[in-house]
Amino acid sequence: MDARHIELSVYAKENGLILENDAERNTQVVDMDALGHSLEELFKHSDRPIIIDGHYSHELLDVELVNFVIVLRKAPWELYDVLQNRLYSYDKLWENLEAEIMGVISVEAQEYPKGKLHEVDTTRKSALETAEEIIGVITGEKDASFGPIDWVTYPETLRVLVNRTCT
Repeated sequence: MDARHIELSVYAKENGLILENDAERNTQVVDMDALGHSLEELFKHSDRPIIIDGHYSHELLDVELVNFVIVLRKAPWELYDVLQNRLYSYDKLWENLEAEIMGVISVEAQEYPKGKLHEVDTTRKSALETAEEIIGVITGEKDASFGPIDWVTYPETLRVLVNRTCT
């Protein structure tokens, strides 16, 4: 598939679109308006598909410019280990886990028409299997489908949550 891949945090950094560093959350604050405008210009002048990669990508572009919004999900009990291995701080790890449990990105993505939404449970899939599913949706070989992935109903999620200390 001849598509351009843009990882948002790298693109924002390379194009001077970082407003500040958030030391408390160990992240950078991006100028969302400038980033959205920059991406719109890319989309308007591109002769090939563009894949935008980032947890806030669905917030940046007008619906008309987007063919699909693909939300990757992972079971919280497996995501916990992934985030620990990335050495996320306790607060950042739990911010991400809670967002996944509640399906925050999936809920936000529903601003797009249902036919443009696809949700992938990556829990038991390899990176290759996940990529093949996404390519299938983009090329039309597979129908886009969305939800419901509801981690709250799994007993494994409760076991993850009991590890959360109250502050």
